[in-house]
Amino acid sequence: MSNLNKLKEVEMLPLSNDYVFKRIFGKGGNKKILKSLLEAILKINIKKIEVKNPEIPKEAIDEKLSILDIKAEINENTMVDIELQVGNTTAIERRLIVYNAKLIAGDIKVSEEYKNVKDTIIICIINDNIVKRNAYLSLAMLKYEKTEEIRYVNMGYEKEEEEYLTDMVKYYIIELPKFKKKKPKVADLLEKWLYVIGGDQKMMEEYKKENEEIKEAIEQLKEMSADEYERELYEIRERSRLTYNTEMNEAKKKGIEEGKKEIAKKMKEKGVEVEFIQEITGLTIEEINLL
Repeated sequence: MSNLNKLKEVEMLPLSNDYVFKRIFGKGGNKKILKSLLEAILKINIKKIEVKNPEIPKEAIDEKLSILDIKAEINENTMVDIELQVGNTTAIERRLIVYNAKLIAGDIKVSEEYKNVKDTIIICIINDNIVKRNAYLSLAMLKYEKTEEIRYVNMGYEKEEEEYLTDMVKYYIIELPKFKKKKPKVADLLEKWLYVIGGDQKMMEEYKKENEEIKEAIEQLKEMSADEYERELYEIRERSRLTYNTEMNEAKKKGIEEGKKEIAKKMKEKGVEVEFIQEITGLTIEEINLL
């Protein structure tokens, strides 16, 4: 079988997997592809881009808690961290703040002045709905709260700074399920990229005819999908993710069961009838009697 036929027949790896995502968008030689995606998200013109962590450590592939993110510097004064979060999204807002702190700490040197701190942008593409907003893309920034009347001081400002403390820190959250629910007639380049990341084969074939970077991304994805070694690494990463999710779910179930037993034990100590304890906790009479 020729390489061309092999590429046509192979099942495409999903760009919605974090390992595959980083391999396509995070490779040092794929700056144009990453630039196109970032420009679509940020709505800015990127004149310069440098990927800071193009390599994927081998030990990170089967490490359940490892983050396969892409760190890049754009336009000389802005650091960007972009990650595809396909697994656990618990406390994601707090985690984004930590990611941002690490991005700043990893860039600034001890001897540098604070004025030299670069702008930071955190982009998280997630396969979950977590933000109570009617949008699949949400931008969060640091804002001033409205002035309380008892704190008011007439300083002569005709207009207070009511909007943002700074625009140096930005958080972009893209929720793929919301995008899929919208089923948009494509309005811009971002929506084209999201169809590609979401794995819509029909749309992918259409958009690769319209956009050179999308075409390049799809061709590289096909090549990667046909590489047995790459497929093996993808499967290792996917098994690791599934194992982690299973372990988390089992731990949660165990915690719930332990909580039920603790409640039942306290009720039993108070002399509550066994039948009532069973009704409240869902435990069997035998389980309650053993407490």
